[in-house]
Amino acid sequence: MSRLCWSPGRSYTRQASVITSLVERHAPILPHLATQGTSGLRWAFGPTSAAAEHSKGSPEFYAAQFNPALAGASLPLPGVGIDEWNTGDAQYPQERDAAAAGYRQARKRWPDIFVAAWVTQPDETFISLLADGTFNLAIIEGYTFIPDVGGLDLDGIVRRCEPLRHAGLLDRTIVCLGYLSATPDKSRRVMSFADLERLARALHARYPVMPGIGFYGTKDSSPATLELIERAHQLANEIYPRTVTK
Repeated sequence: MSRLCWSPGRSYTRQASVITSLVERHAPILPHLATQGTSGLRWAFGPTSAAAEHSKGSPEFYAAQFNPALAGASLPLPGVGIDEWNTGDAQYPQERDAAAAGYRQARKRWPDIFVAAWVTQPDETFISLLADGTFNLAIIEGYTFIPDVGGLDLDGIVRRCEPLRHAGLLDRTIVCLGYLSATPDKSRRVMSFADLERLARALHARYPVMPGIGFYGTKDSSPATLELIERAHQLANEIYPRTVTK
């Protein structure tokens, strides 16, 4: 199955099989997502500086992040998307242990929900949460084009994948590529489809056990960017054909 993770409002969602980061204002689009076979996950805090403003180092704060209820939705969502496990964040060291403890408590409280966790560089704690089933899916942030900032190269993405390969967890890991934007940044760089295809095929060849791939969009809705998104969907469904499991 192709797993395409888009943030609502930053791209369109047709053909996407999983969308993370839904918040209350997105509740009205849930029926539409359901009709196209797309699963939506509620946005949840990861152990970052933004969370530290509210958590007070409490595991219970992080446990509450697993609650699949979304205000305005008639039914609970099937799970949550954790944004994000960023070991480079200034507050990460002091939040990590509280988050891990809280997430494990929450897994007992909501044993059947699906949890996807965005991650920059997987560390020992993150790997343990994926290994014991607290997290169902790791989404590696493999961004090679971040407007006005820069991004990784293929080797940088591989460095983020290797800890999960060594742990035997690649079958529950995907890489999210992006940002998908055909608009030049201040250095006149653009994300081209040729770049995207090269990366996607190289990762699939290197890590064939990965179950899919993700793409991250931007607020750019230019015709060239929408075409890039459409071609990204086609590429994902070619490399990771959808399958029906009975």
